[in-house]
Amino acid sequence: MSGGSAAARQRRLTIIVAALVVVAVALVMVTGPLKPGGGSSTSSSPAVAIPAGTDSASKPAAATPAAPKPATGDYRGPVPILMYHVIKAPTASTPMAELWTPAETFKATIELLKKQGYSGVTLDQVWRAWSGGPGLPEKPLVISFDDGFLSHAVTARPILQAAGWPGVLNFKVGNIGKGGLTTAQVEGLIAAGWEIDSHTLNHPDLTASDDASLKTELVDSRKLLQEKFNVPANFFCYPAGKNDARVRAAVEAAGYKGATTVEPGVASKSDNPYELPRIRVNGSDSAATVAARVRSGNAVSGGY
Repeated sequence: MSGGSAAARQRRLTIIVAALVVVAVALVMVTGPLKPGGGSSTSSSPAVAIPAGTDSASKPAAATPAAPKPATGDYRGPVPILMYHVIKAPTASTPMAELWTPAETFKATIELLKKQGYSGVTLDQVWRAWSGGPGLPEKPLVISFDDGFLSHAVTARPILQAAGWPGVLNFKVGNIGKGGLTTAQVEGLIAAGWEIDSHTLNHPDLTASDDASLKTELVDSRKLLQEKFNVPANFFCYPAGKNDARVRAAVEAAGYKGATTVEPGVASKSDNPYELPRIRVNGSDSAATVAARVRSGNAVSGGY
């Protein structure tokens, strides 16, 4: 073997080794450093840039409406409680049309009351203020809705939310999903700061109910609200306002802190907590009419 041919073979071997090193470095740059067992620290597939807006993950999440701010202030006096039912214009054939308030009228009423300095609060906030807890704004007002109609979630909620106010739903629990409110809609009201209270399971005349039925309507409705929606349901609303001493005693025994009626007036700390008056709103009432009744406490009797 000559020295020249040996030197040539050495040069070729050097070139081959250098080429292999280059290939190995290139592989590491593409796939990442090799791990024991042959795996790579990154995916072998190069990342693909996705233009903004072409994938749901790249879209901004829809803003969750904020719940009303907690009521604050030093006021602990009387508080008007408005009573609404359906927030929708009735048709010519609608029974009990006075219980239907057109959305435009409701919106105008809330806007006028807010302009006049009123602040929406819940019954629980009122109760805490009357019991030595945090106080209320100077002109507090409770907006209550009876039964649990679809319009409470679809129409009333966004109008109140625009004002930064909560509502109080006196929920006939049997209305869940049966042409009334779905579970998700009730949860949406709670997320918007609404208070959910009991209006029984089936809206019976409690004064005509036997003791067992009375207890079921009061206790089971509250328990269902507590377990299904994780709310305290501390207040009760008498169906059609019908109550007597026996019914009021049963409401107290069921653990409620108070109850609302359909008797006109402005609720006060000095009232029997199980006979709190409200101001009924009829569908024909203008915004100015409702505002005048809030100031005076004078209103029509009756409810459903």
